Amino acid sequence: MKYCESIFYTMNRVEEKKEDFEDRYVRRVQLTGRGSYIVSMPKRWVEEAGLAKGGRIQFSRQGNHGLLLVPFEQLKYDDEQPRCTISVDSNEEPESVTRRIISLYVVGFSTIEIGSKSGSLTSTMREAIRDVARNKLVGTELVTESSRSATLQVLLTFPQLLVPDALRRMSSIANSMQQDALQALASSDHELAKQVVKIDDEIDRFSLYIIRQLKWAVQHTPLLNRIGLTVPVECLGYRIITKSVERSADHAASIAENSLGIQRKLDNPILKDTSTLSQISSNMMETALRALFSGDYRLAESVLANKEKIIDLESKLVERLLKEKMPASDLSTLRLISESLLRIGEYATDVAEVVLNLTVQKSIQQFVRAPT
Repeated sequence: MKYCESIFYTMNRVEEKKEDFEDRYVRRVQLTGRGSYIVSMPKRWVEEAGLAKGGRIQFSRQGNHGLLLVPFEQLKYDDEQPRCTISVDSNEEPESVTRRIISLYVVGFSTIEIGSKSGSLTSTMREAIRDVARNKLVGTELVTESSRSATLQVLLTFPQLLVPDALRRMSSIANSMQQDALQALASSDHELAKQVVKIDDEIDRFSLYIIRQLKWAVQHTPLLNRIGLTVPVECLGYRIITKSVERSADHAASIAENSLGIQRKLDNPILKDTSTLSQISSNMMETALRALFSGDYRLAESVLANKEKIIDLESKLVERLLKEKMPASDLSTLRLISESLLRIGEYATDVAEVVLNLTVQKSIQQFVRAPT
């Protein structure tokens, strides 16, 4: 038996010398015992990974029949990143500091300390730090604050809010924003319109949180399932979709903001056409996201079929507006609103196209007939 193991080791050492190409390794599958298949591992990789006899390796299935090998001990990843400290100048703009805080949050730091180079933080700076924690960063609290420093800590751990769940919540808020914006436009409800504009901050919070999780997953691929995804390619898809939903919410907020500038109550035909355009664009986005969460290729494809329809509806709405006798300012504002509704529909088609790419392989498998 020892003789056979020696021959097996020698054969693989010869192959290793011939077929190692930088970080790519080619091995032959061996059959041993009563039908077990084994493959040798490159010595250099074993040593760099800190493995030894008896060490454990986790195998994770990847798409296209791939396997990902990771030393088991490396999977014991601590959600708590090392503490990060930044120093700010007394004359530094609060917006610059908040941008830095957001960037540190997105890349995965869980504790962020902010100190002053001059020894004290201005009241404006401290208010900006409180504001970014309260309005921009999901699960983040200001745990300590003094005249000299402030500490932010992310209390929400990864399993508590998965990426699909965060995106569902985000898309639900965006859809409600659009419905409320149209209601505010139809009823000239300025208070409701102002509320829609304020809610846009909630969209940004979920967007940043999702980006934070996706970046974490890219760095720790074996733990992808901890954020609710299954394969690495979904990270890019969800990143693009998150941006599309965020932009659609921005347009909903823009509709609400523009409605504040309408000087007169709109005629019923205009309201009807605007409402129809809004309903179709909203349905397109809802359908595209439903296709994402259900992995339904054909459902995503149905969204793309409405692309020309929504373009045609927007064109007809603009034609009607141009025929109406109204102040130039109202005409300009309503054209901006119609364009925002069209953009929401276009972002829905962007989401649908991503879903097609994520689910196309499944659609092929559905049509492959089993051999008779």
